[in-house]
Amino acid sequence: MKTSIAKLALGLTLVSMSGVAMAGIANTKHNLGGSPNAGNGGAGWNFNDATTEICVFCHTPHGADSSAAVPLWNRHLSTASYNTYASLGTSTLDAESTAIGSVSLACLSCHDGTQAMDVVINSPGGGTTGTVGVGSGTGPGGWVEFQAMSEVSGEMIYIGTDLRNDHPISIQYAGALIGGTSARAGLDADFFDAVNVTVASGTTVYYVDTNGGGKDKHDLPLYNRVGGTLDGQPLVECATCHDPHTQNTTFLRRANGNDGSATCLTCHNK
Repeated sequence: MKTSIAKLALGLTLVSMSGVAMAGIANTKHNLGGSPNAGNGGAGWNFNDATTEICVFCHTPHGADSSAAVPLWNRHLSTASYNTYASLGTSTLDAESTAIGSVSLACLSCHDGTQAMDVVINSPGGGTTGTVGVGSGTGPGGWVEFQAMSEVSGEMIYIGTDLRNDHPISIQYAGALIGGTSARAGLDADFFDAVNVTVASGTTVYYVDTNGGGKDKHDLPLYNRVGGTLDGQPLVECATCHDPHTQNTTFLRRANGNDGSATCLTCHNK
């Protein structure tokens, strides 16, 4: 579903594209280009020596996919069909779910393995070839070795299209506050309430607080859709727990990752 301009603007905040965050990408496995990083002896992680650009694999300043709920998205959103956690029919799942979408589709445009990781809308420089190109890189896990996540099927980074063994996404947060009252009150007390705030654009945003100090980059954001049965409801998506721009272990938003199950226990009242 398409989001409004206000929600796209919100995405800029929630995905945390700050100068500090961008500086950190070079030192993570999300640095897919040929620019060196400190994470592998300066050689790059899954580097593509056809370009030294870092951001191009996900973002473009012009001609982006305006249907994506993430800012200036430079990839084609996946059109795959997914088997979801909700299809398991577990009796403990009492929140409503909807079709996989929002920011999760952006993550899955690489991680479901249905398209090569160098397929973009706008290639580096002035070209619009639709691919970055693979160059001649042969570095660790380099592009010559694989171009799609499906070619590294033994790794956790390849999620695939069967999401039944993954944490539910595109699902209503159980402790969400709607209009000042808990939407799930009396139904599931095993979740902490979400916090809602109104940002400068007038949009109400939801998040699960991690430190009691007001909204910051370590909190867990929840995402809204426009239209449908869950219109305006705060939903758990991939980016609720993961920030693609952080150097934290496995890109978890919490400063100490999941030490002591801290990420899990931010939402789950156990």
